[in-house]
Amino acid sequence: MKRGFFLLVAMVLMGFGSIEMKRHVPPEVVKTALENYQEFLSFEIFDGNPEDWTLGQFVTDNQLVIDNKLNLDIRPLDQWVAPVLYNGVIVNAIRIYEPLEGRYEIAEYGYSKSFSQSLEQLKPDEYFLSNQQYGLEFGYTPSKDIIRPFGGNAARIFDEWGVDPEGIPLTEFEVLIKRHLKEAYPDRFSEKTPIFRWYLMTFILIALIPIALLLLRVRKINAG
Repeated sequence: MKRGFFLLVAMVLMGFGSIEMKRHVPPEVVKTALENYQEFLSFEIFDGNPEDWTLGQFVTDNQLVIDNKLNLDIRPLDQWVAPVLYNGVIVNAIRIYEPLEGRYEIAEYGYSKSFSQSLEQLKPDEYFLSNQQYGLEFGYTPSKDIIRPFGGNAARIFDEWGVDPEGIPLTEFEVLIKRHLKEAYPDRFSEKTPIFRWYLMTFILIALIPIALLLLRVRKINAG
């Protein structure tokens, strides 16, 4: 009980506005994938027999939201991801989404092999998180307050940080991911106030001076 309370406090303090995740995979997702993936992959892959391509288990995609002020949040998406296997070997992954309620379509194919393999290693109490804008995929375990990389770019970042690839607490992750994004995208996450804002503030102050002087004069007249 105490751990849950302190975890909630930590999430609020660190900027995770709402923690709402999904794990359920609708049966329609699997049905849509099985009926369409071979035809879809035939346009993406130019060698191999389509009959040799199979799909692994789907997992629900939850979005790791990072806004332009580096606030972090987790929100469920109507998307599901599964590994793609060729002759039983994981080589990539495929994504299904729900553009309209009750309608499912294949949205994307093409991920790193390490990420695709990580999908098969999702733990029973772990949720899949992604941020497509920065090419990041993670696994998050709320009961342990641990987030870990799922191959590709996320794994490289954890390696650069020199932290445990098996996972770190959310509070530590937030500090490190903010530092990484500031260094990787300095123009996007600059802490300096834009020049035009200084001009605007200066203009407002100058405009307020005569108004303030006029109010003082009126006050003196009324007082006299």
